[in-house]
Amino acid sequence: MFKTLKRAHNRFFGVGEADTSVPVLDGALKPNNILEKAQVFFERAGLEDMVVNGNGQLIAACGRDILQIDPDGDQHLIAQLSAPAQALAVFRDGLVAATQDGLSFIMGSFDGKQVHTLEGQAVQCINAMHEGPGGSLLISQGSSNVSYADWTTDLLSRGKSGRILEYDPQSDSCRVRAQGLAYCYGVCFDGSRIIASETWAHRLRVIQGETVEIGPSQIAGYPSRISRASDGGFWLTIFAPRSQLLEFVLREDAFRSEMMQTIEPQYWIAPALSSGSDFLEPLQQGGVRQMGILKPWAPPRSYGLVLRLSKDLEPLYSVHSRVGGLHHGITAALEFDGALLALSKGSGRILRVPLSELNLQD
Repeated sequence: MFKTLKRAHNRFFGVGEADTSVPVLDGALKPNNILEKAQVFFERAGLEDMVVNGNGQLIAACGRDILQIDPDGDQHLIAQLSAPAQALAVFRDGLVAATQDGLSFIMGSFDGKQVHTLEGQAVQCINAMHEGPGGSLLISQGSSNVSYADWTTDLLSRGKSGRILEYDPQSDSCRVRAQGLAYCYGVCFDGSRIIASETWAHRLRVIQGETVEIGPSQIAGYPSRISRASDGGFWLTIFAPRSQLLEFVLREDAFRSEMMQTIEPQYWIAPALSSGSDFLEPLQQGGVRQMGILKPWAPPRSYGLVLRLSKDLEPLYSVHSRVGGLHHGITAALEFDGALLALSKGSGRILRVPLSELNLQD
């Protein structure tokens, strides 16, 4: 009875579980056009993830291809996978890539090794990896119920089946470091802590030993992959924005269920990696052109954002591609050759911003 009254109270006043407000982009998240105006370092459809290997070379996953990209933008094919890559990581003296079929180890001491099951279950929805403690491989599994390509289904289903796994390829053993996450999309290890993104909960998780704690929360978007910065801090990609319209839809179960059953997924009220090219896209409240102009403060369906975090996970500053821009859906960011590289999956581009032009702080 008390729960029913509380739910009715929350819905009437728009608080608690019925709160549809979203954090504003201010302070360290103050909007700018740095990503939109950034140099296009590399362009190719299907870009998914990128890393810098032990030799200081930039390696990118693009569709089924694993490419080495030189500082001048030239590309060289390293390997070809059986299916499109979902994640890429440096592992010991080689690389490891994840596809819908499992893990593929490339070069190094585990070259050619294939992994199709973890904990007796088929590998699916792996979206990020990082070398972990003791030479293990940390794996971010977004969902145990849907494939990587169906992430919007997991969001609108209020999915909470994400996990962080720790896999040892030497012994083929695997253990769960965290589970029940609202879509895990990113994992990083800094020598003492495991830091992971809990995307649908708009926050980070921090694992030390056997303790799983909540890190920075109420992020103004959906956090994804994380990489280490040269000074010990981190680069956090935010691949899509939050909006009041979506927060409202997530609380309207009947409407959401009917929408998912009767409308094509690309037209659901949901975040996107890019937008503005299809007139059938759902209107995002004020995101409508007036006299041919889309205002940069209009509520977004897609956005480009990389957030710089300190060693203590405090936000320092950010780089943006705003509403109406092209460089949206940032799914990876890292430092390479004196610059920040940001991978825009929405535009199929890798963007380059010299570190000297950024507001580097401690």
